[in-house]
Amino acid sequence: MHIDEEYELSEMLAERWYRLNESFVWTSENARKVIELNNGLLERYREVYDELVRVSAEYEERFRSGDSNYKDYTIDVDFWYDAPESQDKEENDLWEKMRDVSNFWGPHLRARSAERGYGLGIEPFEKALHINDKDWDSRNEPPFNTKEFEGNYVYYFMHDIFTHNCTYTMQDAVKMKAEDFTWQLSICLKYSGKSRR
Repeated sequence: MHIDEEYELSEMLAERWYRLNESFVWTSENARKVIELNNGLLERYREVYDELVRVSAEYEERFRSGDSNYKDYTIDVDFWYDAPESQDKEENDLWEKMRDVSNFWGPHLRARSAERGYGLGIEPFEKALHINDKDWDSRNEPPFNTKEFEGNYVYYFMHDIFTHNCTYTMQDAVKMKAEDFTWQLSICLKYSGKSRR
C-alpha cells in the first residue's frame, strides 16, 4: 500500500472510530460481550506467553548443550484480529483494512538470549500484561470507565486495541471473539560467518 493510500485509510478509519464510539450505547448485554472478550483475550495472551517461554527455554538449552547457533536470538509475538468471513463483501473489506492498519502496541511480549547479556528477556506474565499495574487502571480510562464495568478488571490490551489504534470501535468489540485473534512467534537467530555448530 502506498503511503498516501495508507494515510487516507487511517484517516477514514479514525473518522469511523470517533463516529461509532460517539453513538455507542453501553447496555448490560454490550458490557457482557466486551467483558467476555476481555477475559477470552487474557487466555489467548496466556497461551502465546507460555509458548514464548517454552521456545526460549528450548533455545537456551540448545546453547548450553554446545549449539552456538542459539547464542543470539530474539523472539517477538505478533497478534492481530482475523474476522470470520461474512456474506457481505464490504464488511469483509472493512475488517481486512482494519487488520492491515492496526498495530497492537501492548503488551509487547519478547524473549531474548541470556548469553547476550539480556537475561531471559521475558517479564513475568502479570507484569508483561500490566495486570494490577499501579500505572494502569481501566476505571480511569475511556471507554471502560463506565458503571457497566464495576467489579470487572479490564486489561491493558483492551485499552490498546480499542483506543490507541483508532480503528476498532466498541461496536466492533461486541462482535469480536477471542478465538478469532491470531498470534505468531517471529524468531530471529543472529550469527555471522559459518554456522557455529
